[in-house]
Amino acid sequence: MKNSLLLTLIVTLISALSLSAQIPDPIVYFDFEGDSGDQVVDKGTNGNNGTITKPGQTTLGDEGAPGGPSPSTGVNLSDGLIEVPGVDLSDVIGGEGSYTLSAWIKPTNLSGDKFLFGQTTQGIHNGIRNNGFLHQAHWGADTNGATLLTANEWVHAAFTYEGSTDTGTIYLNGEVDWTGQKNAPNGSGTLIIGGRNGGEAGYVGLADEIAMWDQVLDEGAVKALADGASPSNQEDDDEDGLPDFYEERLVDNLEDLNGNVDGPGPGSGTGDFDGDGLSDLDEYEETRTNPTKKDTDEDGLNDNVETNTGQWVSVSNTGTDPLKADSDNDTLVDGVENPDLPYNEDDPEDQPGTDPNNSDTDGDG
Repeated sequence: MKNSLLLTLIVTLISALSLSAQIPDPIVYFDFEGDSGDQVVDKGTNGNNGTITKPGQTTLGDEGAPGGPSPSTGVNLSDGLIEVPGVDLSDVIGGEGSYTLSAWIKPTNLSGDKFLFGQTTQGIHNGIRNNGFLHQAHWGADTNGATLLTANEWVHAAFTYEGSTDTGTIYLNGEVDWTGQKNAPNGSGTLIIGGRNGGEAGYVGLADEIAMWDQVLDEGAVKALADGASPSNQEDDDEDGLPDFYEERLVDNLEDLNGNVDGPGPGSGTGDFDGDGLSDLDEYEETRTNPTKKDTDEDGLNDNVETNTGQWVSVSNTGTDPLKADSDNDTLVDGVENPDLPYNEDDPEDQPGTDPNNSDTDGDG
């Protein structure tokens, strides 16, 4: 019994440590909480505060990213500009230097060139281009992402560049949107937020949780950021494997969710707060579902039966995606599709007899 308890504690500790190590300290991090005037405070550990140099086009205290770790407030940029004099990109990316740039964005205008990250002289200009695609550019090495964005929708965007291999990557909502060969940035000067080349071709829309690292974050770290992780604060005061920002964002305390036990739930501190059969810790680390909702995607199936294998087994192992209400994109929500039931011609919408993992169950095209 003692050995089993010790093993459980060790596994929990390793999980917490590996998560914290996944996201290193950024060289600059702006969450815009409590900022005012012409100063944006670096909420990381380096004191690289920003200065608003286009105050008429830069509004602090606006809507923050609801999926981010500090959603109360963000910044509204209308071709606005924030200069970060303490981050000299010539030093960061000189030689074989690398970077990661990350932000939550809600663009209101997708036309033309709308850059969020830049340098004072040419060089990096990452943001939106070609009427709505994420774009990574180094003044001579320009690449679009694959996905057309939608105006007035929050998304998480990240850009990485590995200097030793000249490899660039664009991420959209934690998933690779493009990756490939990319030459080093051809420019100089410090980091600017809101435009390129000293402030031209500015981004238009809301932004939040803006951060930069002088290294390439791996896919797991970028996915964690897109899932709401803080770029800087991975504290876990109650030592339950669930970061404080995560618990506070969902339930506004550190008691209701509990990563040290695994149920049965529901209820505060049970380890399965929503009573869906998945532990709070598993919903954070494995399924990425909401531990306060039995049915995260609201498709009529509890999270624990949506095993995300793509293969129907039974009503208790549907193979569907717990984060996507219509896993096969056939316009029917997963909860109404059950291939073990026959087609009901009197009620085809509620009993189509189809497989929720297959958009053409009978293979008739």
